[in-house]
Amino acid sequence: MSNIIDGRKIADKGEEKLKSKIEELDRSPRLDTIFAGNDEGSKVYLGVKNRGCERVGIDTETHRFDEDVTKEELIKKIQELNEDDSVDGFLIQMPLPGELEAQNLIKKISPVKDVEGLHPINLGSLMIGDERTIPCTVKGILTMFEYEGIELKGKEVCVVSHSTIVGKPMAVTLLNRNATVNVVHEYTEDLSDHTKKADILIAAAGVPHLITEDMVKEGVVVIDVGMNRLEDGSLVGDVEFEKVKDKASKITPVPGGVGPTTVLSLLENTYEAYLSRQS
Repeated sequence: MSNIIDGRKIADKGEEKLKSKIEELDRSPRLDTIFAGNDEGSKVYLGVKNRGCERVGIDTETHRFDEDVTKEELIKKIQELNEDDSVDGFLIQMPLPGELEAQNLIKKISPVKDVEGLHPINLGSLMIGDERTIPCTVKGILTMFEYEGIELKGKEVCVVSHSTIVGKPMAVTLLNRNATVNVVHEYTEDLSDHTKKADILIAAAGVPHLITEDMVKEGVVVIDVGMNRLEDGSLVGDVEFEKVKDKASKITPVPGGVGPTTVLSLLENTYEAYLSRQS
């Protein structure tokens, strides 16, 4: 039996369930995207997201801006989308061009339309166990754990990231499920001393092949969030997959692991945003 966690298979099953729920609604939910600049990786993600919306029956629209867009122009669009009753949720595609600060713009999004779960109100809710909108990558990982029957209670989990998008909310949601959580990052000394203790390792540092075979213990569950493009054009994760997989009881590949369940989570959050706006 393979120890590879198939994110695409998990996402497909989730999308089937979501599509059935959406078909019962009075109208299709709508998810919009604010897209500024010409980042190639963002263009790829936008296409993946739009195809996901099409598969489950979510309407979507992209609002494009040039590289030289101003903060004021983006704030005006955010306010328009906040006030548009036909829009259930929207996101600001990152990275933003130039010196634009994403977090200050995210604060302008209505919390109920914040389908990425990155507004301070939604992140703060996680701290008290109110998981109204879980950030998409984190929610996708939790979906994997549930699908694979991976127990979190009492487990030693090492999160290699302290970012607002993955590391911090991941740690909080794991604590909410009674895991024992160790958060490490680029400034952590003797990184392997921490990773070797982990029953579950979640790598989201954005450093190609940061986690090597000698840094994990036998039987570890490895979730690789990293998406790193090498000079030869190949896409690799933060984990040295080919060698680590022989020690892991379960491991996600890159690509085909966390990515599909992250998109699924965005679609699910859009559906939930629709429902919350109807109540």
